[in-house]
Amino acid sequence: MKNTLKVLAAILALVLAICVFASCGKKNETPASENVPASGNEPEQTEPANEEVKGAMDEHGVYKVFVPEGYTLKHEDVFGDNNPKSFNINSDSSSLTYFMFNMYSEDNAKSGVATTKELNDGASDVTLDVDGKTWTGVAYDSVGIPCFQLYAEFDGEFVMVNSAGNAYDSEIVKTVLGSLEVNAAD
Repeated sequence: MKNTLKVLAAILALVLAICVFASCGKKNETPASENVPASGNEPEQTEPANEEVKGAMDEHGVYKVFVPEGYTLKHEDVFGDNNPKSFNINSDSSSLTYFMFNMYSEDNAKSGVATTKELNDGASDVTLDVDGKTWTGVAYDSVGIPCFQLYAEFDGEFVMVNSAGNAYDSEIVKTVLGSLEVNAAD
């Protein structure tokens, strides 16, 4: 019974994750300027104007990463499990501003980006070169919120980041992605 509940919980969490990614944009959306959320849960402006991004390095599983001030590294994956190859960095003030990191095969990373591009009208192919790593993927807006999905290779493993609330080429994103260290052998 316990295993059945775990399997059911994992399936429900996977369905929830797919729904979250699918809801990031639809082809029949109204323009972003007409469809801004009014819930009081709007993403904050997290990129300081021409200032250094402040924060500190933190570790999770096979990763070391810079966590900006006002964000918290969550030591769990989308299922709530402590997975050494998955973690989130969430804004303390907006649930609509986050980074989700996962390790995938190259095929899964490319397939994920292709699906995200297909599901989000106006998504554009982007690359971001930061500290010797090339991040490849898509950027798009969802109800006026900048979102992106990028992946890069680390010692034969591919790390994918899904994010909302910050433009893919903003200083905060460059700082977080540029700081990422991966010990894929662990």
